[in-house]
Amino acid sequence: MPPGEKRIRTLVIDDAIDFVRYLCAFLDTLSNVVVIAKGRSGREAIELAHEWAPDLVLMDVRMPEMTGLEAALQLTRELPGIVVILMSAFEDEGVWKASLESGAFAFVMKERLTQELPRLLEVAGSTKGWNGPTQNCA
Repeated sequence: MPPGEKRIRTLVIDDAIDFVRYLCAFLDTLSNVVVIAKGRSGREAIELAHEWAPDLVLMDVRMPEMTGLEAALQLTRELPGIVVILMSAFEDEGVWKASLESGAFAFVMKERLTQELPRLLEVAGSTKGWNGPTQNCA
């Protein structure tokens, strides 16, 4: 990553521990992303987002306690600068439509995540200013 470029502070939220490990290993290969916290439910996503103030939340749609859809709706209302990308292992047009209605930036099938995420981060980065140099407090 070029000097002065901002790393995308990311929360990974999924109740499947093996998928979290897989996703974090993939994210470690991206020089512009840093995983700052992980959670296992929509409720944890909200708590962690308020605590850590991430740029990005990568979150499963189907989880216990609170779904990713419910959490995305609350997060985008309470923290409007946050980017939420919802993901699912299940192809369901209703979930895709509901994810867009929740305020999520995007919905991605888990099997396509490693192919689509870099492009989505570039688009989100252009929208949110992640791609520009950081400002020093000198």
